[in-house]
Amino acid sequence: MRSIRMLACASALGLMLASTSAIAEGKMDRARAAVAEARGKVEAAARAGTGGVTPRTLTDAQAALRAAEDDLKASRKDQAIVDAQNASRLADLALNETQRARADKAAADKAAADAQAADAAKAAADAEARARAAEADANAARNAPPPAPVIIAAPPAPAPTPTETTVTTSTTTPAPVTRTVVKRAPAKRVVRKRTVVRKTPAPAAKTTTTVTTKTQ
Repeated sequence: MRSIRMLACASALGLMLASTSAIAEGKMDRARAAVAEARGKVEAAARAGTGGVTPRTLTDAQAALRAAEDDLKASRKDQAIVDAQNASRLADLALNETQRARADKAAADKAAADAQAADAAKAAADAEARARAAEADANAARNAPPPAPVIIAAPPAPAPTPTETTVTTSTTTPAPVTRTVVKRAPAKRVVRKRTVVRKTPAPAAKTTTTVTTKTQ
């Protein structure tokens, strides 16, 4: 009876050890599979980012993959699985960011090209409009009548300068001259003294006129 119990215990222990080994081998396989999947996603994200757009998330995914590989080498199976899953998540995010950045860049390049084409078309239209306007002006200049002669009026004569004339007249009348003549009778005659007064005609009055002209 005792031997049967010991045999049963040994069998149970063997089954337990086999089960534990199987579980351990299964977890290691899961860890290896997780790391392999993460490695594939990180490499795909890295290839997608070679076009000049490399998001920072890709760097984080690569760091998480290295940590998962180190855990796998050290048989830290649970931690390797966690790090590998984190690396896969970051790789998917990096791939999405790369694709979105490329789409944005393509849209911006197209918008810039469209704007440049619109500017070129506008410049060509403006140049054509200026050429038509210049041609129209030239035709109008050729068909226009000759210009009327330009008559330059003589400047008006200056207004006469007002003058003031002052006339001064002075008259000088000399005083009359009186002469006394004494005549004597011949000898042996009764001498009679007679005084004859002759008046010399007065000289004509002398008139002097002075003209003074004053310019204002």
